[in-house]
Amino acid sequence: MDLRHENDVEQLRRIALAQQKQIEQLLRVLSAKCEELKALKGNPQELQQTLALLNQLQQQAKKQAEQQEALAGEKSKKPRSKSGPTEQLALPIDEKLFELDEPDRTCPACGDRLEPMSGQFETSEMIDFVEISYRLVHVKQQKYVCRCGGCVETAPGPERAIKGGRYSLAFAIKVALDKYLDHIPLARQQRILARHGVVVTPQTLWDQVFALGKRLAPTAATLFQIALKHPVIGLDQTGWPKLEGKDEKPWQMWCITAPGIVCHKIRDDKGADTFKALVGNYRGMIV
Repeated sequence: MDLRHENDVEQLRRIALAQQKQIEQLLRVLSAKCEELKALKGNPQELQQTLALLNQLQQQAKKQAEQQEALAGEKSKKPRSKSGPTEQLALPIDEKLFELDEPDRTCPACGDRLEPMSGQFETSEMIDFVEISYRLVHVKQQKYVCRCGGCVETAPGPERAIKGGRYSLAFAIKVALDKYLDHIPLARQQRILARHGVVVTPQTLWDQVFALGKRLAPTAATLFQIALKHPVIGLDQTGWPKLEGKDEKPWQMWCITAPGIVCHKIRDDKGADTFKALVGNYRGMIV
């Protein structure tokens, strides 16, 4: 009977009572066996070793049965596709030990104290989630002075996206990654941050992204020069609408690509002069 689909309460109660009686009978049998082992061995540590050995033999027998089953099925069944849990090679491993509470360390059969079985655990894997948190940091930069009074120094503070700004560089990087890597608009990020207690406007988030973009401008320029050193590059351009209105002449987004590099340049037009200004000195093949 599949209890997951049973809706009759009385039927479930009868099944539960029957199972309870079976469990009580098994506990009595187990208690008697434990007493027999104690009488034969007379040492709790030896009893523990015997139980551990019994468990090990059961596991080995189960493994051998599974192997025999698999060998027997290879002749008649097609090989199964890969199944089971996906490997998580990039995740850090955090081992946690779970133990019984003190009140639960009592044998229900004889009332003696339950002792840990040396090296015996029921193991499994679980992927957990650690929630992102935000905090308001009160920055205190120590000041230093010389006895002569001719010099006062202040310890350098944390790195910020905007010099003298209120938001850290790490905060700005996360906003940019969420926007451009995960495609989360700034207005939606504002609502997400509000759930974490951060009060911020989309304009403030954009200021952080813009400041980060200015920091990365030298890197972008260097990547563009590296792309132009390849013997074959890709080039494409498409219209980029202005936000001021539909009647405005659109910008043109030029895209230059090379192995491992994609560079975007926004220009006013798609004319030959703009083409020459971008790749006029390039020597190679343009696709």
